[in-house]
Amino acid sequence: MRHGKLAVFGCNALALEVARRLGQAENDFVMVDSEEALVQAAREEGFHAEHIDYTDDDALRKLGLGGDIEGVFCLLREDSDNVFLVITARALDPQARIVAICREPEASAKLLAAGADKVVDPYAISGARAYDLIARPDVVELLEETVFGQQDLNIAEITIPPGSWVHGVRLSEVRRRMTQNILLLGVVDAEHGQDLIFSTRNIDHNLDVGDIIVVIGAREPMRAFRAMIRGEQAPA
Repeated sequence: MRHGKLAVFGCNALALEVARRLGQAENDFVMVDSEEALVQAAREEGFHAEHIDYTDDDALRKLGLGGDIEGVFCLLREDSDNVFLVITARALDPQARIVAICREPEASAKLLAAGADKVVDPYAISGARAYDLIARPDVVELLEETVFGQQDLNIAEITIPPGSWVHGVRLSEVRRRMTQNILLLGVVDAEHGQDLIFSTRNIDHNLDVGDIIVVIGAREPMRAFRAMIRGEQAPA
């Protein structure tokens, strides 16, 4: 997702977990549900949540779809509702980044056809996880100890803003000036779609305003790196 506002449709348990992670990454987002009780529960946890009929186009426009909302999570409890929401969101904003969850495997193709950029199948993920725990326990343990075991480890997408010293600079120059203890994963070129250009490809990318630098690390070093990228002057 880019640096703009995000909308999380659904205030169920899965949506709340997504919201917690968005909050940890300091994303600007709003939660949406048509069930008042779920909205109230999200508010009690401290989230900005709106009680909105997602079938009402005017309500969605007022929320920000087609405006300042740049990313949409479709996490409603029924596949049919998510398909409808994807179609509506895509119609209101052809440029929005849409991620949807499918409850049944056959819904994945429908969500993609409706306009979702990515579809998450929780059953496939859980199945792969269960298999790895049995068949590849050493690999799972390594990942948990080196990556998932660090509670403060985050992945951040940092968009190069207008006026940044990074505009027109090559990726190798940014890496040379990095003093934060974080790992630079790659870049998403704003002019060439949403694909991540991994830094391991040894492509010395020429950075521009709107490009997204993807990094992984702890929260405080990440915050310092974000401030460096947003600065008008290159660090000494």
